Amino acid sequence: MLKRLGLALGVVLALGAGGVVLVRMMDTGATAFRVEGSVLHMSGPVSGAAADRLDRLLEENTGLTVLALGDIPGADDVNWVTGMGRLIRSAGLETRVEGQVVNDAIFLFLGGATRSMAGGALVLQSDAAQRQAGVAVDQSTAAEGDRLRYVEAVLGAPDFADFMSETRASGAQYILTEADIARFGLTRN
Repeated sequence: MLKRLGLALGVVLALGAGGVVLVRMMDTGATAFRVEGSVLHMSGPVSGAAADRLDRLLEENTGLTVLALGDIPGADDVNWVTGMGRLIRSAGLETRVEGQVVNDAIFLFLGGATRSMAGGALVLQSDAAQRQAGVAVDQSTAAEGDRLRYVEAVLGAPDFADFMSETRASGAQYILTEADIARFGLTRN
């Protein structure tokens, strides 16, 4: 009986320790949100959990008018990030780029009812560079279609989605210039 009790206690301790490790792993690299008055600050990689948190924060903070985008190294899933972009648009938020917003995370910026650059940069990286940085890349045919449809819906033409795709395939890193931003109509007052 004592042996069984010891074994059961060992299993409970192992499960508890595993849960603590799992929670710590989930916090590593998580998207960070901070509300400051009418501004919601966001940084870190985008995941499905970030989509849920954004939805909840918008519900809980009805006075938000601006989403300030800090350093966002990318997104693991095009569906999540375009859904977040639609949510940002439906909330009527202004989006402001204050940090480096990379690849599919740019869709958050494009979701803004109004969009402005505030000292940050829109960056396109190759898929290989994204994976090397630890960001998953959705290369499926469905994801390419989602990117194209989202850009076309938001900007009225697929040109920027095509440019993103070509740049990601090139193997280089490219920081969009003011001329690029104007040519594709990325900012909006």
